[in-house]
Amino acid sequence: MKIHILFGMIGFILLSGCNRAAEKNPRFYDAGVSRELAGHRKAQIKNLKYELSFNIPRQKEVAIEGDITLRFDLASRQEVLIDFREEREKIKEVIANGVPVDKVRFENEHIILPASSTVEGANEIRIRFTAGNQSLNRNDEYLYTLLVPDRARTVFPCFEQPNLKAEFTLQLELPADWKAVSNTYIRSETVTDDRKTVCFAPTEPLSTYLFSFVAGKLERREYTRDGRTIAAYYRETDPKKVAQLDIVFGQVMASLHWLEEYTGIAYPFAKYDFIVLPGFQFGGMEHTGATLYNDNGIFLSEHPTPDEELNRAELIAHETSHMWFGDLVTMDWFDDVWTKEVFANYFAARIVEPLFPEINHTQNKLKTFTAASLSEDRTMGTNAIRQPLDNLRNAGLIYGQIIYNKAPVMMEKLVDKMGEANFRSGIQEYLKTYSYGNATWDDLIRILDSKTTEDLAAFSDVWVNRKGMPTLTFRTDGQELEIRQHDPYNRGLLWPQRFAVTLCGERDSVIRVNMTDTLFRMQLPFVPSRVLPNTDGRGYGVFVPDEPALHWLAAHWWEIEDDTARQSLLMVLYENYLAKHISADDWVNSLITGLPAEKNALVASTASGYLANVMREIAPANRAEVETRIYTMTQNHPLPSCRIQLMRLFMQNAISEPMVKKLYILWQQQSDKHLNRQDYTTLAYELAIRMPLESEQILRTQRARIDDPDRLRQFDFISRAAVSDTARLDTLFNSLLAAENRRIEPWTTAVIRYLNHPLREDQSVKYIRPGLEVLEEVQRTGDIFFPKNWAAALLGNHLSSSAYEEVVRFLNERPDYSPLLKNKILQAAYPLYRANN
Repeated sequence: MKIHILFGMIGFILLSGCNRAAEKNPRFYDAGVSRELAGHRKAQIKNLKYELSFNIPRQKEVAIEGDITLRFDLASRQEVLIDFREEREKIKEVIANGVPVDKVRFENEHIILPASSTVEGANEIRIRFTAGNQSLNRNDEYLYTLLVPDRARTVFPCFEQPNLKAEFTLQLELPADWKAVSNTYIRSETVTDDRKTVCFAPTEPLSTYLFSFVAGKLERREYTRDGRTIAAYYRETDPKKVAQLDIVFGQVMASLHWLEEYTGIAYPFAKYDFIVLPGFQFGGMEHTGATLYNDNGIFLSEHPTPDEELNRAELIAHETSHMWFGDLVTMDWFDDVWTKEVFANYFAARIVEPLFPEINHTQNKLKTFTAASLSEDRTMGTNAIRQPLDNLRNAGLIYGQIIYNKAPVMMEKLVDKMGEANFRSGIQEYLKTYSYGNATWDDLIRILDSKTTEDLAAFSDVWVNRKGMPTLTFRTDGQELEIRQHDPYNRGLLWPQRFAVTLCGERDSVIRVNMTDTLFRMQLPFVPSRVLPNTDGRGYGVFVPDEPALHWLAAHWWEIEDDTARQSLLMVLYENYLAKHISADDWVNSLITGLPAEKNALVASTASGYLANVMREIAPANRAEVETRIYTMTQNHPLPSCRIQLMRLFMQNAISEPMVKKLYILWQQQSDKHLNRQDYTTLAYELAIRMPLESEQILRTQRARIDDPDRLRQFDFISRAAVSDTARLDTLFNSLLAAENRRIEPWTTAVIRYLNHPLREDQSVKYIRPGLEVLEEVQRTGDIFFPKNWAAALLGNHLSSSAYEEVVRFLNERPDYSPLLKNKILQAAYPLYRANN
């Protein structure tokens, strides 16, 4: 027996065709893809190519049969593990280098080829199989693959790891009246009777999670500018919504042009098409040549708010940025998945600036990046931007607001530290060095470090590798200002950062603070009446003004003239309300006093969101008056976008009888032309819950108003959670504990949220324990955002002590529970923990 001894990043491993390999390296055979297995395969496998074919039947109940040929060079003759997360019965035939493998060894989601079936050098493995359905997203008239982060192995056998990039060649057989789209151009299309065969050109080197195809009854539209043609595929039937494609095409083109100019690299893939899908799990997914979008994010209502228009442009720019950051250069392992998301969000924010010159983009980044990041960073379930990952099966739990939104906050500070010109030079070198390959954050930091004298490694350690955010407490004593930065986890960390402080008095003065130590002291030019923190919005953390400044802000924030300062200080107030430095009644009074006069759409949107979050804490004696004042603003606020947002929060929060009657009349007459069809459907759900005796009639009437078949399917799924029959609601909840009943994840999340509606809190506590018990399976069978969304829908509307005790008991009984999954629960349960501590 010949034994090859290898020394490398995964240590000392013995390889042979016998079971000694398993004895020496048990992690290779773990379910999923262990880091050890991935490291070994990366060292052993080169020149990987996949040839794939799928036979897609018209009926979604009929299995899809597949055939794959894997071609690769192997460093030596050895055992090879191929990943396939399906039942053994779905492996129909394995032929290794022309020889059938009689008894296929299949363990823990791996097809294990013995060394006797492989050769040193070129290998060809052919596998006939039945495709798994989990990530095929099959609907009656269409299907689409969504394989991020480790779901390719649920569809076809492969080497599932991001650093084994491969050329994919795809063939689809499908109904003749369906269209097909994939990462590359169609090379040939042949129709025979009611079936057709579509062959696609080979791809550029791609990670498995970026391979994709969509097939079904789709409309197609092309757009050409400056010699470049892109195509959109969609199912939307509303002509007014479809007309928005011109805007979407224009924003795609603008994003491509900006990125080519900034990076110095032409668009690096064969084509750029996109597909807009109902019920899509994410906002978008950056498959090269076949980017997927959720229809609600692309096709807006007739009267979109500025937030909605900005969000669409940023979404398009985000997914387009991924073509360079994530697709051209991909992380080596999913612990660095944040490196693709930080660039996508950071550059998206820069790309949209010239598209919306009327918007204050510093203010917008505060509202999006900073506020979203704080929403997780303040919880007990917060995490570092960079998180350890032992197995690819847990990669979906890495995702969250921290990697999407704290990371670009960090990136802004890094660029500020090293300078824009140096940063751009480093980015261009990084992309050229690792094109069509893989890189780590450390690889990038080494390049950026070479462009500056600043200590980027130390900066990166605290901002990237450590969890949490600082609390910055302000104190004045005459003409002395003192700012203390505190690490809430008592590790003694310092978050280096710069921000502005405004001194108020007979004259206002702005000073620049550079926190290079945990204590900052400064002699002031005069004795201020108050000191306002972070007025440029560049700081990050919980800013705690002294008591006089906090009280003044709560009573006067709307008088601050500068939009960025007003946005930032409103966020400061919100964090202090959450920290219980401001009472709920004082906070809501501050919001409904300042909001009527607010002229800035982004500030008004922020204040409206804060108002929605505080409604349940208002003293019962004050509730009716607050609802009346909100309703008045829905009718006469000077900003149409604010009226829309206030009406949306009002119809989800109003409980007083007079206000519910107003909502019922509004729904009957559909009299607010600024509300869209989905708004009236949402209102129907809310009214059905508030008016149980009329619930069946309300839902029947609303269903009759819907003519689009995809929206009707959505209504039929979600409306089951708005009925008044408790037994039916219990049956509905129990049905969702089975994976096959929760395949369309956004709709499932909506059902769970309505089942746990605030007005049903007492009767829905019973759902918490079984809902948490199934969370591990939700993570195993769902896509990356589903565990957090499931937990948030299950827990987010609960404030009671009994609900709190259920969550605490569940976690206490499971000391070895997955830390990543526990964080998702703690993030979702933040309102519950805050209310009970």
